[in-house]
Amino acid sequence: MTSGWEQLRALVALRWTMVRSRHARLGLAALAACVPLAVAGGALVAQVVPGGTRFEASLVVPTIYLGFAVLSAVSPLTAGGGNELYPAEQLVAYPIRPSTHFLTGLAVMPINLAWVSQLVILTAATSFALAPTPTAPLAVPTMLAYVLLATAVGQLGSWLVTGVRQTANGRRAMWALALAVAAAVAVAARTGRATDVLDASPTVRVVVAMVGVSEQRAYGLWAATTATLLLLAAATLYAGRAACAWALTRPGDAGASREGRPVRPRTARARTPFRELLAVDRASVWRSASLRRGALVLGLLPGLVTFALGVDWSTLLLLPGLVASGAALLFGVNAFCLDAGGAVWLASLPHDPRLALRSKTWVVAETSLACVLIAVAAGLLRVQGPPTRAEAYGLACAVVATTVSVLGTSMRLSVERPHRADLRGRRDTPAPPGTMAVYSARMAAQTTFAGLWVAGSAATGVAWLPVVAALPVVLLGLRSLVVSGRLWRDPAKRARVVITVAAG
Repeated sequence: MTSGWEQLRALVALRWTMVRSRHARLGLAALAACVPLAVAGGALVAQVVPGGTRFEASLVVPTIYLGFAVLSAVSPLTAGGGNELYPAEQLVAYPIRPSTHFLTGLAVMPINLAWVSQLVILTAATSFALAPTPTAPLAVPTMLAYVLLATAVGQLGSWLVTGVRQTANGRRAMWALALAVAAAVAVAARTGRATDVLDASPTVRVVVAMVGVSEQRAYGLWAATTATLLLLAAATLYAGRAACAWALTRPGDAGASREGRPVRPRTARARTPFRELLAVDRASVWRSASLRRGALVLGLLPGLVTFALGVDWSTLLLLPGLVASGAALLFGVNAFCLDAGGAVWLASLPHDPRLALRSKTWVVAETSLACVLIAVAAGLLRVQGPPTRAEAYGLACAVVATTVSVLGTSMRLSVERPHRADLRGRRDTPAPPGTMAVYSARMAAQTTFAGLWVAGSAATGVAWLPVVAALPVVLLGLRSLVVSGRLWRDPAKRARVVITVAAG
């Protein structure tokens, strides 16, 4: 019988074969090459920075390490375990080992832009904190062992949560645990105990060991720390495979509830075709577990982090772009996948075809804007100091500019590059994993530039400048919406979108 590694290699090779476009393959190869280059670049740039503040930087590095661990845990938890290379129903007929499912979750992490960006930050911070001595490279195995351990723990946790959530009591327990964690973070932030919690983090020992070996001392602490990380990583990998097998074979209670229930008759109301399509699209968003959970996490998690840290206004101005790009990746980059198999039926109804595009645009806009406003509202509760007029205008302009920019790009991609996606599973994505990686990089770069552009104008203190700076970003987004509408009016283009999202 083939091992999990052999099955993983075969599945990855098959997925690569399914990428038939030469340009897409070149883009994915270039994106994969950028990961080690970005990591190496971050380390080199940190080494050429003047080292007068290396001691102060070493005090912040444990927090960065802890943040990487939190991200590695939250990222797969929001997806709920599973296989991202293929939809689950496509692998039912094949003898895929549980270890293969677990290894696949680890293998696809490098195409997660949030994970990669945190890895670059982690590497740069580590390089900056280390002393430039011949023994500094000894810290590299320690850092890599920590990255492997944090990523494996995240996958282990996601499969445990998946198994527990198979029953109604388990789902209630997970919600209670999530609320308890959120309450603990809020209490620590309000009582000023966040610093004590960070000082007690085990990442402090890891950083102390790496800094010590770079200063040509504490070799015993470094060796013990590295060996401990490697042993814990090996144990976590073994436990993760067992947790995956347990979660996949655990019977759930989804079929215990009645599939039908009495529905109270509703009074007939006069509704326009647009409002009917809008109601269908909204229901399509909330029927998907992956979209519900993703929207909730995107709205609450960044806001909870900014609330706990108490960021300043310049940092808060960058939050709308981060959340808007993530919200678009939920389904906006392939908005017509909400129709799934019903796309042909919806397209055959006697209504103006432009209403379908308008309805999808509205749903993507309100979802993105709702996530952004929730995160910003949470950040405003503990932002440091009152804002200037320029900062207040800048925050409003950042919300509008990034949302419109993401909306324009999303709808154009939805019309030009549709994909088949049912969004039934908790890890389902609106496009294949390689395509999602490219979209993620594109959205992140676009919203980061827009956020920095508006934030820079607000930093000047001129109240009207953020409005002027946000205007071209909004106009470019509106232009993409106009182009999308022009393409949608082409019957051949509409037919291609409908057939693709309905049947692939």
